[in-house]
This record gives sequence, C-alpha cells and structure tokens, in this order.
Amino acid sequence: MRPVQLLALAPLLFVLVSCLNRPAENGNTALSDSVYLELGDQLVAQTFDTLRNALTTAIGSKGFAYAVAFCDENAYPFTTYYQEAGITIRRASDRPRNPQNKADSLETALLNEFRATRSTARLVRTPTEVHYIKPILVQGMCLNCHGLPGEEIKPETLAAINERYAADSATGYKEGDLRGLWHVVFKKNAEH
Repeated sequence: MRPVQLLALAPLLFVLVSCLNRPAENGNTALSDSVYLELGDQLVAQTFDTLRNALTTAIGSKGFAYAVAFCDENAYPFTTYYQEAGITIRRASDRPRNPQNKADSLETALLNEFRATRSTARLVRTPTEVHYIKPILVQGMCLNCHGLPGEEIKPETLAAINERYAADSATGYKEGDLRGLWHVVFKKNAEH
C-alpha cells in the first residue's frame, strides 16, 4: 500500500526535497505556503487513512477493548509510517492517552487557538522549519474509546484503557470536539 500512496505524493515530494536541499539562489528558494499546505494535507490524509483502516480492522476482528491494546502497540508506528528524511509526523493533545502525544508549548498554544477560532490547517514558520498543524476532531466512532465512560465507553473497553494508561485523560469527548492536532514538521536546509 505504501508505494502506491507515495507515488501519488511523488511530484510534491520531489519539489519539496529539491528545494530543501538546494542552496539559496538570489535568496529566494522558499516554497510557498500552498505547497506546504497541500503536502501536509496529503501526508495527514494518508497517515489518517492508514491508521483508521488498521484500527477498523482491529475493532472488526476483536472489538473495542482489543483496539485499546492495538493502539497502544501500533498507533505510533502507523503515525510515523510516511515520514521521510526531513519530514516528521506526530499527533498531539493537551489531554493525551499516550504520554508520548502530550502537546508541547507550540502545540498547546495552537490547540487553544483552534478552540477559539475553529480554524483549519495552518503553518508556522521558523528559520529552520515549517510546521503544518491541523486539528483532529472527534468522530462518532471515536466515542467508543474517547466518549463518556458508562455511556459510549463500555466497561470492558474502559477496563482495557485503565490497564494500559493509568494517567489517561482522553475521555469525556463529544462528537465534533477538538481532540488534538496533527503536527507535520518540514526541516529546511540550513543554507536557506
């Protein structure tokens, strides 16, 4: 599945990699925001589809309680599956289930901004990186593991969550709530 999906990204990745690795000519080799937004959208869509499809298969085979263990062992590798040299992908939340997904200061500020403005994907540029940030909204199926305990979350699923994640803070959501964000970092060549 990965080669076919990467083939669809090939033209954008070629432009991105060639620009990131080329010395500055006349001081103007920066890629436009639209290129970063399009590539970020595509990377997030493919990562989300891969993660969702694997999770749906796990749920279909053994149920939501099993999906908790499946996520604990596989969500991080699936999230980083499409990373390339100079590109990192992660999910972050200020109410994480997995401590590895705890939002840093930039991510926390953007989560607060997304809550206030309901904005969509955006970019944050630094001298060495371009950060693509996109909100993650709770969908109906997510409530089986991230909704209200005793209502959407069944007791066996809640027991599996508590067993794996003693400090879990990722329940109590409603459909449409901001759950977290996707964070894709494009490293720029130091010569830019």
